[in-house]
Order: sequence, then structure tokens, then C-alpha cells
Amino acid sequence: MLSLKMMNRVSIQIDSPSYVKVSEIGKELVAFSLTIERKYPQIDFEFAFCFRALYTTHGIRSKVRFEKDCNYLGMDLIMSEEEFHPYKKNIAMQRRIMGKHFFPFFAENIKKYRYKLPVLKPIEKDLVEDMRLFLIENLWLPDDSGSFKLAVIENVSYDRAMALFGKPRQKKFTDTDNGKYRTYCGKWTNRHSYQPDIG
Repeated sequence: MLSLKMMNRVSIQIDSPSYVKVSEIGKELVAFSLTIERKYPQIDFEFAFCFRALYTTHGIRSKVRFEKDCNYLGMDLIMSEEEFHPYKKNIAMQRRIMGKHFFPFFAENIKKYRYKLPVLKPIEKDLVEDMRLFLIENLWLPDDSGSFKLAVIENVSYDRAMALFGKPRQKKFTDTDNGKYRTYCGKWTNRHSYQPDIG
């Protein structure tokens, strides 16, 4: 298992084959530490998220536990490797798979632990909502309309866009009435609309 502990608010552990980009994607959650630091300084423990994409999930269940000795709330999420297999080269789709599994698991366990960890009780709903918004912003979840916030590509660096959408399959400039647009992993339909290649 690869440990990717970055900060004392959120740490990540990964157990998955290398072709699945769970490690790369999972590390994005470390940035949620900034939200905790800014809005929830009263949280006096660490979130330890473990993502496992396993060949078989038979008899293995996701679990959560609070470790008093180490002072962390551990959330161990089990996903089937088979679900990622059709998207081996598509990091955007792998991120969606992780979001689909992670957010309900997170929300359910924050609710469950609000009585075991009293600090969570007054902030439970806000914390879950902030996590949802964070995941929408980072393309793990669709927004309220059911769409992924692809306009994010207009506000991020090239490197961040590549991290979100994966390495380009094609790079070309297309002449349009409004000028030239760069094509990354899919095609630009106009200045504000992007169609990812999710095949």
C-alpha cells in the first residue's frame, strides 16, 4: 500500500494497480485541508482517506473507524477495479467513478460519527456541503443540474487542465469564425462549451 500523507488535516492512502489513476486523483483531496483550516478549525483530528480499487471485492466491505491513539477518522473505501477497466486511459472518467463512490460514503459517515465525535455535530451539514462543492469544483461530481463543471478549464493553468482531463490524445488548432481554439481531449463547440472525449 502506498502512503501519500501530505498534511495533518487530510491524509491519503492508496491500494490499487498502477494503471488505475486512483493515486493521482486521490491526492487532490489533500487540498480540502485548506477548507478545514479556514472554516472548521475546531476539528481536532485528521481525516485519513484510503482508496482501494481491488480485483475482487467479494467479502470485503468499506469501513470507517476512529483511531484514538493516532487521532484520526479513517475512511477505507473499497471499489471494484473492474469498474475502472474500460477507462484505463481516461482520468476524467476514473475521477467520476471515485466521486460516485466517495461522496455518499463520506456524507454517510460524517452523519454517523456526529455523536461519537461531538465536534462534528454542529458542523456536519456544512462540512458535507463543502466537500460536495469541492468535489464539483474538481470534477469528481456533477453540479446541481447534473452537468460536470467543464467551464473550469477556462480558469485553470494548462498543467491543471491536463491533470483534470488527462493527457491529450490530439493537439490541433481549428479555425473558426471567432479565431483559433486549441483542442485537448475532445473538441471545443464554442468559446464556453467543451465536449470531452469520454470514449
